[in-house]
Amino acid sequence: MELTIRNIYPSEFDLFIEVLIEGARWIAKHSTPMWSESDLTVQRLMDGLTIDNFYAAFEDGKVAAVMILQEEDSFFWPEDRFGDALYIHKLCIRRQYAKTGLVGSMLAFAEKRASSLNKSYLKLDCASDRPPLRQLYELHGFQLVGEAYTVYPTAFYQLKTKSYA
Repeated sequence: MELTIRNIYPSEFDLFIEVLIEGARWIAKHSTPMWSESDLTVQRLMDGLTIDNFYAAFEDGKVAAVMILQEEDSFFWPEDRFGDALYIHKLCIRRQYAKTGLVGSMLAFAEKRASSLNKSYLKLDCASDRPPLRQLYELHGFQLVGEAYTVYPTAFYQLKTKSYA
């Protein structure tokens, strides 16, 4: 099995969205819905971003996971100094790759990307009412730095990058 994590090509955007929709449907079936499928469109996802923000993990050439990495997030992190962090959004693993360590690979890739960009932190937000998701991030070294109600009850996490440890 060969794992490759890279930026997606414009021609792969439909695959990126397909993974998110699959994840959204699975979550809605097993828990409280997290993402509305109407928000998982090219227009909505690209708002304020470029194709360079979109990443996918390919396992033997098949899309196994996706995420968005962005250098600015003034909506969820308005107090942050520009350039200090890289932010993860929409991390989603295809069900057939769940519990294979792929989450760790995606987070490690994001942390290396943050370090290569001289970012002090890798940051993310998630719904605060999802203990398993929160535990997953904490198991990968993320520290809770706050909670607030944004558009939903939100937990804010950060990981100090190795280049600044």
